[in-house]
Amino acid sequence: MRVIKPLYAARLEDLGLGDFVRVECICSHEELLPASGFIQGMKLLPSCQVLDLAPKMRCRECDAKGKATVSVEWKK
Repeated sequence: MRVIKPLYAARLEDLGLGDFVRVECICSHEELLPASGFIQGMKLLPSCQVLDLAPKMRCRECDAKGKATVSVEWKK
């Protein structure tokens, strides 16, 4: 059985298949992104904390950077 970590302690390496990072902008645009998108696409380390992603995110709709909130949607 897998242990689900609290958001403040979650790292990209803790996310498995079916787990997503939910990124929500202040303009209410929302995306679900897999951990592999951050590790392979953005070239971030697997040890990067999920909460540290918010300032790095830019909205595709309104182009705002650093105005997003992040959370984890764990596979059920």
